[in-house]
Amino acid sequence: MLEFAHALTGAVIAAKVENPLVALPLCFFSHFVVDLLPHWNFHLDEEKNKFGRLKGKIIGWLFLDSFLGLFLGLWVAYQVYPPVTKSLVVTLGAFLGVLPDLLEAPFFLFGLKNKIIDRLLRFQLKHQFNLPFLPGMLFQIIYAILLILFAGLHI
Repeated sequence: MLEFAHALTGAVIAAKVENPLVALPLCFFSHFVVDLLPHWNFHLDEEKNKFGRLKGKIIGWLFLDSFLGLFLGLWVAYQVYPPVTKSLVVTLGAFLGVLPDLLEAPFFLFGLKNKIIDRLLRFQLKHQFNLPFLPGMLFQIIYAILLILFAGLHI
């Protein structure tokens, strides 16, 4: 899944689950569950293998996706404000929803690799339900809309 879907999932979980000690681990583990849904994703591993690095165009799209995820996470946090503490938990939930992909960033952006990143990369590659671009993007957009409706957020 793209980062916007992971961030929105984490934010909605944190908004709906009252206990942060339950919500925040769910936000993190939701990343792996959501990746099992059909979706389109950037094929960073293929690009890195083919060119030895990520091209500028892909990095631009990654930043756009990340900013959209940040916006959605903060938007959900705004929806639950006040109290401030709940808004902070929602923001942290959005962050935890994307954290597994963020842990891979040093490898894809700078070529840094260690045992944790290597295991995470292999795990995530094996546990994806990838679709071609159009159906995969449509699914993610529909998923995001349904998540917003489920959460009862105001547009």
